[in-house]
Amino acid sequence: MDNLPAELRERLLRLNAELLEDQLRAGKAVWLACDLLVAGAETPAVVELAGESPTRLALADAAPTVRQMLAELGVEPIDASQAPWAVARDVARGMIVDGLLPEDGAHSLWQLFWSCDNAKEIALMHQPLEAWAETLPAHRDDEVIRAELRELAQGVVRAAVARLAADGMTEP
Repeated sequence: MDNLPAELRERLLRLNAELLEDQLRAGKAVWLACDLLVAGAETPAVVELAGESPTRLALADAAPTVRQMLAELGVEPIDASQAPWAVARDVARGMIVDGLLPEDGAHSLWQLFWSCDNAKEIALMHQPLEAWAETLPAHRDDEVIRAELRELAQGVVRAAVARLAADGMTEP
């Protein structure tokens, strides 16, 4: 894994965290395997996963191959305390820059609240999420709530980066 570009190493670490948190997406794993092949990381599991259809591969079939791929590439299983923070960081980043609808990302983050030590940065999302859910679409200002959720997501990213750094998990 050390000879891989930093971006691929980070994606592998993210995949490792998603696997532990039951947030693995089979298609995402297939695309990562394809990128790993291009980078020269040709192991049996990478080849097998890269040969799968990203739209048809079932999660139940993907998970064992992903575990094997991570093992073949020397990726240590992630510490259970780091995984929710890594996923929270990535979800929050997705809300800010990757086109993840803020209301969807906030729901995902809320599901991680307990796993992330009841993080106040995630707790702050409760009020705008409640406003989203309890206000009829014709009467709510979606963009105002989305902007608030994106701003709160920045705090989640900062908290997650700090927590992961304290645990020795670095970013590219």
